[in-house]
Amino acid sequence: MDLLFDTETAMSHPSPTHYHRVQIALHWVIFLLFAFNFVVSEGMGKALRLKLEGGIPEGLVPLLHPPVGVAVLVLTLIRIVARVRLGAPDLPENGKPLMDKAAHWAHLALYALLVLIPLSGMAAWGGGIKAAGDVHEILVKITMITVVLHAVAAVFHQFVLKDNLLSRMRPGG
Repeated sequence: MDLLFDTETAMSHPSPTHYHRVQIALHWVIFLLFAFNFVVSEGMGKALRLKLEGGIPEGLVPLLHPPVGVAVLVLTLIRIVARVRLGAPDLPENGKPLMDKAAHWAHLALYALLVLIPLSGMAAWGGGIKAAGDVHEILVKITMITVVLHAVAAVFHQFVLKDNLLSRMRPGG
């Protein structure tokens, strides 16, 4: 992790073809944690309503979902620092500036959503703000759509444009 906070070291290890191994690991760990929380989220709305009414939610979901969300937040913040410090490989040269802009904005949106979702969840669960729970659910739906579009775009690049885009997320390219 020193690499993230040491400017000389970070800047002396740029890779024009793929992301740094720290960025790759963070990408996939965050994806797995988010996917886990999405899968186990069934019942969190009911648990929140019970908690807001003074009850004590039972079961594994209310015990697991919040700390996994905090982990997503912390790792996403580290990933943002890594992105700023380590940079990113150049986009494939495909002559499609609109696609490049879309990729840029989609990545920014994903970073923002992966910060806002845990924060809204914390406001709902820890702060007892029901409206934050509603915002949390809406942001998750937006994120799921964005993630699907992100995956479709990656597959499109790999198999239609044949620009080897997926190699950017493999160590060593």
